[in-house]
Amino acid sequence: MTDLRWYLPLEQCRSLDAIRRQWQPLLERAASLPGQDPVRHHDALLAFIGMSALSPHLKLAALLACVDSRDFDLRLALGALDDQVSASRAPWPGSVQDAVAGNGPAMQVASRRDWLGAFVVGRLAGLRDAMAQDGAGVAPWKDAFRKRYAEMAQRRGLPAPPLGAAPRLTRVK
Repeated sequence: MTDLRWYLPLEQCRSLDAIRRQWQPLLERAASLPGQDPVRHHDALLAFIGMSALSPHLKLAALLACVDSRDFDLRLALGALDDQVSASRAPWPGSVQDAVAGNGPAMQVASRRDWLGAFVVGRLAGLRDAMAQDGAGVAPWKDAFRKRYAEMAQRRGLPAPPLGAAPRLTRVK
């Protein structure tokens, strides 16, 4: 089960930049890169979403910045984390406010690279917009995340959350 706890060194990170430096090397050491083993990669990302003690903002930003959507369906991450991210009501930057105001709040994530913050903001807006265009929104992806997490937990010998309940998604204070 140690490969599922690959993210533990990230728990000390307080910025997206710090996470990005460690992301790929940690997954590589856990033999969980998509090219190494796609199933382990998927399980590793589900474990990160469901078990990491990082703030929901930082978890979602890390996934948006570091994960290729061809390797993992980021709608699962948004389904799992959107309620907690939305609860903060973080405002969008003025330069994009009008274009994405209907997509929910932005995220409060620190990065020294303006392009990285803009990339994450744009990717989040695009993801929320695509979900709205599909007509289903986030709700089905909450259920999809719970189902896939429970399947992963059973396959990997983790205690599964009660049916209909989300895994323990913790907040950092």
